[in-house]
Amino acid sequence: MRKFSIPFALFFFSAILSFAQQNGLTYSTTTFNIPLAATFDMSEKTIDFDSKLLLVKAAFPSPINEVKQKKIQLDSLRNIYLSKQIKNSNPFYQKTAAATPTLSTNFIGNVTQGTPNDNDIAVSNGGKIISVANTNLFMYNDSGTTVGSKNLATFANKLGSLNRTFDPRVIYDRKKDRFIVVFLQGSTSVDTRIIVAFSQSNDPMLKWNFYVIPGNITNDSSSWSDYPILALSDDDLFITVNRVRDNTPWQTGFIESYIWQVTKQKGYDSVANLAPKVYHDIKYNGKAIWNICPARGGTTTHGPNMFLVSLRPSDLQNDTVFLHEITNSLSSGNAQLTTKILRTDKKYGLMPNAIQPSGKKLQTNDARILSACYEQDWVYYVANTIDTVKFTPAVYFGRIMNTNKSTPTIHGTIISSDTLDFGYPSIAYAGGGIDDRSVMINYSYVSNTQFPGGAVTYCDRNGNLSPMFIYKKGETSVAILADSVERWGDYTGIQRKYNDSSYCWVNGSFGYQNGNRTWIAKIKNNDAKLSVSEIQNELFNSKIYPNPTADYLSVDFELKENTMLEFDMMDLNGKHVASLLRDKGKAGLNRFTFRVNDLKEGIYFLTISNGTNVIQSKKIIVGH
Repeated sequence: MRKFSIPFALFFFSAILSFAQQNGLTYSTTTFNIPLAATFDMSEKTIDFDSKLLLVKAAFPSPINEVKQKKIQLDSLRNIYLSKQIKNSNPFYQKTAAATPTLSTNFIGNVTQGTPNDNDIAVSNGGKIISVANTNLFMYNDSGTTVGSKNLATFANKLGSLNRTFDPRVIYDRKKDRFIVVFLQGSTSVDTRIIVAFSQSNDPMLKWNFYVIPGNITNDSSSWSDYPILALSDDDLFITVNRVRDNTPWQTGFIESYIWQVTKQKGYDSVANLAPKVYHDIKYNGKAIWNICPARGGTTTHGPNMFLVSLRPSDLQNDTVFLHEITNSLSSGNAQLTTKILRTDKKYGLMPNAIQPSGKKLQTNDARILSACYEQDWVYYVANTIDTVKFTPAVYFGRIMNTNKSTPTIHGTIISSDTLDFGYPSIAYAGGGIDDRSVMINYSYVSNTQFPGGAVTYCDRNGNLSPMFIYKKGETSVAILADSVERWGDYTGIQRKYNDSSYCWVNGSFGYQNGNRTWIAKIKNNDAKLSVSEIQNELFNSKIYPNPTADYLSVDFELKENTMLEFDMMDLNGKHVASLLRDKGKAGLNRFTFRVNDLKEGIYFLTISNGTNVIQSKKIIVGH
């Protein structure tokens, strides 16, 4: 195997594309030449020792920084509240009308030897599951059987020796039926890299294409990239990271956030030059915007635009929300970053650390947005926050409505408990299509009487919250570090099962044998209105002609009301061939036409869906 040296020689500036300024927002963009670094076949037999080096106790205590000082103050305020023994008869946050989710398939997941246990999950329409955690990835079928696993360094072993891999993320591309895995290597400017792996097929146990993106793109500052978040549009992959100074805690060493925009098809096709574009020096009124979170698609990917959200996460109290938008695909050559400044009706803020039964605390970090999704002109997001009445760690649930208006409406809800601490939420769209605003929220919980575990809350189309549903109870307190504060896990994972709208898959950490481990669960949405497709039987008397055809093909159908529809072409094996159109059908007789000249002769299927359910699947015979 060729020794892979530190790869900065592989990164070339192509051009400084722009420096933009608008209403207080300034930013720059740069395009890089990023060559294909390696191809790896997961079916190859490799020795995987899954080795880790963990600092259990620092030789010298770190100085108390501003964020830690704020945490100490919040802990004191919380202790005062607890000493008053203020109780409420409600054991959770509120009585609500939304249907309580239930547990379907569930099983123990990734083994982790260190801390924190960061979790993310992706599930294909064919039932293949990738679960990632620090610092490995496991692959399962949808019954919970392990079909493969790799340490991240082994997964990317064609890149040479990787000495510090962390913060893995994974995402499934519904329209392309592919997976993308992203993780970081190195926490100094010398070796910081963003490793991006694209699956060549819908089988994650086969070949992957690897690209290596620089973690530090500046020549005048020693810094590294931290905390990636992923989202997909129809055309592009978006990766956001935070840039942190060398030898400085992330709490005080933050410099700026980057947004990487990548043409995803290039990664799937293993092109020689990925040519991503990075948005950097992103500032509002001269101040860097911290921790930008892209919004994943709800029923599917959308585009070409991408929405992103961010806060002021280290403030004790704030109501500022930044709604960012990248306004076109990378290949268009016209992609730009815009930002709207919003004021939410419910303030967010830095929270105290969580408390375990052992008395040791769990780190809650800052009040950053951790996960977001987009559907029907709404952005939904979740963040860590404080409940300012109880001084407890809670979940902030935000909704930005009518994002395309000059001033969108924004509303926030704090999900908290009288008896439990919440943290590290993730969110997925869980609705049934047009005008259904339902979402599922996954998060971690703990208390001085309950071990760390995982739970979900469902929010229905009317904004009603379900009771908290625990999908995994913790078995022990986390006790890994020789410190008064343990690492809890910096994020959880959730994904809607795109071809079965009744389910979301989640993963999160739970207390296990004094450490932590991953639990994976399939969550059933019991909303009665979701179980019946609103237009399932409204598409009737459909007629497809001419069939067979070698030229154009038409489909006539009737709708009782205006409905957003998606038209996709599949081959005989169920493989996605093309996304033909996403448009609103009108009440009355509609005609959809498309050309098949460029298709090979054979049998195909035209699927028509409402974004949630396949309404019809029509066989097409192409002959030339």
